[in-house]
Amino acid sequence: KYYVQWVNLSFQMWDVTDPANTISVYGPAAGNTLWTGTNTICEYNNDGDPITLFDPLAKRWLMSQFALGFPDNFHQCIAVSATADPTGEWYLYDFLTSTTMMNDYPKFGVWPDGYYMTVNQFDGNSMGWGGAAAVVFQREAMLLGQPALMIYLDLGQVTKDYGGILPSDLDGPAPQA
Repeated sequence: KYYVQWVNLSFQMWDVTDPANTISVYGPAAGNTLWTGTNTICEYNNDGDPITLFDPLAKRWLMSQFALGFPDNFHQCIAVSATADPTGEWYLYDFLTSTTMMNDYPKFGVWPDGYYMTVNQFDGNSMGWGGAAAVVFQREAMLLGQPALMIYLDLGQVTKDYGGILPSDLDGPAPQA
């Protein structure tokens, strides 16, 4: 059993098999160290707004933060553990989310058909409000370490009235019929 926490720019992992004797097994480490060796913006930028989730269906960890290249290079960095052990191998992804809108305040949800994310958007040049966006990442491919796609829905193109929306998140060991 493990507990993983990412706060601001650093994360740490603990073995909590024996709650009376919790052991730090990794970290604290800078968030971008997950992407070491990828030669991507995710390796070189440690911009924060981190997320750590456990996918109970696949028994895997998902860790994510944004990487910001103002004014036109906005990424979401996602790492998915290869097993339930977060100290082992990770499948690493760098998704270019937009060339115009900053993907601020990301929130993630686990669902059987994808990893879902919502963000608040801000114009990369003016920092003006751009509304919300909803995103889905190809979970099945990510669990296998394969190239994965995303679908990005810019809700701000329809209305800028939405902000702070949250994705659905599956909790528990199995979906109920």
